[in-house]
Amino acid sequence: MSVRDLEYVAALEAERNFTRAAERVHIAQPAFSQAILRIERRIGVKLFDRTSRTVAPTAAGTLLAARARHILVDIADAIDATRRTGAANPAVYVHVSEPSLTVPRRVLSALRRSCPDHAINQTTLPHSQVRDRLVSGSLTLAIGEAIHGPGLQTRLLTREPVIVVISDDHPLAAFDAVDRAELVQYPIVSIDSALSRWNSFVESILEMTGEAPKWSRTTTFGAATGADLVDDCDTVLICVESMGYQPPGRTWRPISPPCATEWYVTWRTDLGTPQIIDALATEFPNT
Repeated sequence: MSVRDLEYVAALEAERNFTRAAERVHIAQPAFSQAILRIERRIGVKLFDRTSRTVAPTAAGTLLAARARHILVDIADAIDATRRTGAANPAVYVHVSEPSLTVPRRVLSALRRSCPDHAINQTTLPHSQVRDRLVSGSLTLAIGEAIHGPGLQTRLLTREPVIVVISDDHPLAAFDAVDRAELVQYPIVSIDSALSRWNSFVESILEMTGEAPKWSRTTTFGAATGADLVDDCDTVLICVESMGYQPPGRTWRPISPPCATEWYVTWRTDLGTPQIIDALATEFPNT
């Protein structure tokens, strides 16, 4: 099958209408209908059930369309990565789930100093997409958790203590350090699980209490905005130490027993990134 055939199958499965599907792939409707018939004859399987009014994919058609979409995305990523690799001034694409924090900002600053001729592009992706984008080469680096996959390499950058941010009037503000067993008694700011695994990390550090976290009813994009939700004097935010600098009315406390989160950089080994990795090793020398 050709790439064009895959586009036809994916379009018809999505549109469930020959006219709209043909418009989507920029082909005349009669020619599109003939192309679908040709594909079915070639592979010997019926992909779509047709009536005078409806088009519905068979189980085989649904399967092929799903696989086709994945293949088309991979092809597009490969073309994009190839163009960037061959560019006179190559671009660096960096995924960071929380770019306002200190460690990601140090990373971006180090990249700018070490690669003055590169275009530095920071992006934030759903964590479910990051591994595949790294493997395909459409993403240069990912900063955050360690990511493993074919052709990928990961390195620890640094460890950062974890703290709790609360309002000045919160009952926990009376303590010099907040015991983990106390934290589970209050609503904890929930970070969007589609973009970050931070909630899972919070659950892991509170597991020793034998109780599950009581999540806030509001979910936020990241820790920086999450700090605004503690002003009710009840909700708490568990975050990294660099979030400790808060406006008047809020404060922070260390967590007891102490704990830390780890920041990693992950990259694809064949993208020619030694200059970048060396720069990060210089910026974070103690790991």
